[in-house]
Amino acid sequence: MERRHLDECGSTNTDALQHLREGGGPLLLSATRQTAGRGRLGRAWQSQPAQEGAALTFSLALPLPAELDLSGLSLAVGCTVAEVLDPSAERIRLKWPNDLFLDGAKLGGILIETVPLPGQLRGVVIGIGLNLQPLPPEADRQAFASGHAALATLDPTATAATTLDRLAPALRALLADFQTLGFAPWQAAFARRDLTAGERVRVGEQLGIARGVTLRGELLLETPTGPVAISAGELSLRLEKSP
Repeated sequence: MERRHLDECGSTNTDALQHLREGGGPLLLSATRQTAGRGRLGRAWQSQPAQEGAALTFSLALPLPAELDLSGLSLAVGCTVAEVLDPSAERIRLKWPNDLFLDGAKLGGILIETVPLPGQLRGVVIGIGLNLQPLPPEADRQAFASGHAALATLDPTATAATTLDRLAPALRALLADFQTLGFAPWQAAFARRDLTAGERVRVGEQLGIARGVTLRGELLLETPTGPVAISAGELSLRLEKSP
């Protein structure tokens, strides 16, 4: 897999998607600074653009068979990142379908995007953003609705380069396994870190109790009318206060 680093770009996902459109092969693209980073549902990726080394932002891009079922891929990626950074599973939790939390605050997120390619292929780009350093005192904390956690509190020696070096081989192995095994092997790993298991949550307009995920990575929601399996799609999950 080709590895490339940019001092600055709009979005590593955008550049990686273009790389695949132009016929490029597997690519790991990282950037010191993103000026137009984004998350799911069109949201901007909130980081600290003025502070070099405050965050790690990178994307993995590769052409895959168009018929490959990508269900649960974001969860498997989250599990892989969490296992590398916190193998004891004591501090990093996963919030369905794409967020990593450290000690109850958001550490990072995952954004998966696809593009059709010639020859019955589909380009898949996995974007990952992780906070490395705490917010400076003058930062507007209201901009971080889920809080802001920094990897430095877990590993004070972590830098963007060393963290990427730790994550890259594990993510490459994940992608190779996922193509043949799907999400099922990561179901138990996700359950170990499931932030909302047993909690009252709202997904879109649906309210219920989160009961883990299926073998395809769908959220299992216990509702008054029975269990419901929900695919990620364009839905987001939020914790609800008990009535």
